[in-house]
Amino acid sequence: MKIFKIILLTTFITVVGCKVEKTVSETEGHKIQVQGHRGDRGNFPENTIEAFLSAIHKGVDVIELDVVISKDRKVVVSHEPFMSSTYMSKPSGEAIAKKEEKEFNLYQMDYENIKQFDGGSRGNVNFPNQKKIKTYKPLLDELFDVVEKELAKKNLPTVKYNIEIKSEQSEYDISQPQPEEFIALIMQVIEEHHMENRINIQSFDPVLLNAFHLKYPTFEVAYLVSTGNIQANLKLLEFKPQIYSPHFALIKNQKTVDSIKAKNMKLIPWTVNEPSDINRMIQLQVDGIITDYPERILNNSKK
Repeated sequence: MKIFKIILLTTFITVVGCKVEKTVSETEGHKIQVQGHRGDRGNFPENTIEAFLSAIHKGVDVIELDVVISKDRKVVVSHEPFMSSTYMSKPSGEAIAKKEEKEFNLYQMDYENIKQFDGGSRGNVNFPNQKKIKTYKPLLDELFDVVEKELAKKNLPTVKYNIEIKSEQSEYDISQPQPEEFIALIMQVIEEHHMENRINIQSFDPVLLNAFHLKYPTFEVAYLVSTGNIQANLKLLEFKPQIYSPHFALIKNQKTVDSIKAKNMKLIPWTVNEPSDINRMIQLQVDGIITDYPERILNNSKK
């Protein structure tokens, strides 16, 4: 795993054409894990084979991805359980309209149908540097096969997989199965590929995480949160997760960091993209950074 060491330095770095003054101060020996959010979303269509291959070639430690379930009970790599109007196109090439996107409920579509939709030709207005390529939503099974073969072929370092289970209690039996079935389907693929020791599971859904921990108590779990009340968030869980994963803006200061680490949880914020925010997370000595632009962190580590 390529986890890097940051030392005291002051330098100028160039990030996507902008010159940014960078001062990084860290305790000697502190390590930061770099996670490629949805692969390499800043540069390639999200949650696609192309994005994941780009991420491992850049040298990420962890591939972060999302999974949903199809009608024929396949584990599909997708952030939404529907066809997002932001970037998805119909097999005909016609863009998915905002008003119709949730009509394409992946839980009510067989995977062979899902695969016909294009997730990259239109690009993504939120990521202007993203390459426009025709691509599709892969299966978790395919992702493991392709990435592992590429790691072996190119003699690249082993990576971990941070799998987010896209789950909302209001969507049970509508756009997803019940937690127990959802978990079983994912773990079947993980176990078939013997990936148990290179996976962590994450979710915003405490009900699903409680069910997962009950079934797999030794498995590494990350609790995703979007609100800042740490105590209230943790009360929703019946166990203490190994990783606490808030939006980076919720990490206000060193006191916030210390309060989380005092509970013996790793702190891995999402989704940190701007150089100033990346630097602040590094200075606060978080344990990992989830980012759409892994090169903005990895290139800094080589300075």
